[in-house]
Amino acid sequence: MGDWKKAIAVFEEMDFSLDCDEFEDKIIGQKTICLLQLKGMNLNYPYGMYVRGSYSPAFTKDYYDHKQEFKSLSSGASLSDEEKAMVNTLDNLFQKNAPLLEIGATYAYIVEKTNRSSVEAFRIIKETKGFYRDTQIAKGISKAKEFLFEPTEKDLEWLKKETGPMQRASIKSMRH
Repeated sequence: MGDWKKAIAVFEEMDFSLDCDEFEDKIIGQKTICLLQLKGMNLNYPYGMYVRGSYSPAFTKDYYDHKQEFKSLSSGASLSDEEKAMVNTLDNLFQKNAPLLEIGATYAYIVEKTNRSSVEAFRIIKETKGFYRDTQIAKGISKAKEFLFEPTEKDLEWLKKETGPMQRASIKSMRH
C-alpha cells in the first residue's frame, strides 16, 4: 500500500527520527506525510479525518511494523531533488511543530479532499481544534496555505497593485 521506505527518506531529509512511542512524533509524522501528499508527492497513503485531524491507519501500521527503520532513518530509499526541495520547504515552514502541523494538515485536508470553502474549513478548525490558541490556528492555516496554495499570475499582479503604494511610501519615508 504505502511507500514506507520513501516515508523514511522524507524523515531522513528532515533529520527527524520518528519514534512511534512518542505521541508528538506520531502527529509530526502523520501530518508531514499528509501535507506532502496534498502537495503532490507520491507516497500512496490513504487519509481520512479522525479526532486529531487528517490520519492514515495504513501509515500508522507501517511505522509500527518498521519501528526500528523509522527510528534509525534507515531504508535505502532516496528522494528526487524536487522531492527534497518540497520536504525542506515544509520543514522550514513548520519546523516540526506538532500543533502547527496538525492545524495546517487538517485545514488543507478539509479544503482539498472534502471540497469545502476556506471559510468553512476555518470554522471547522475553530470548532474541532478549540484547545489551540487563535494565534496557533491562524499560523498553522497560514503555513499550510503558503506550502500548498501557490499564487497564480493574476494573484501576484493583484498583490503588486495592492501593496505597491505602501511599499513606495515606506521606501520614501526611509529616505527622510
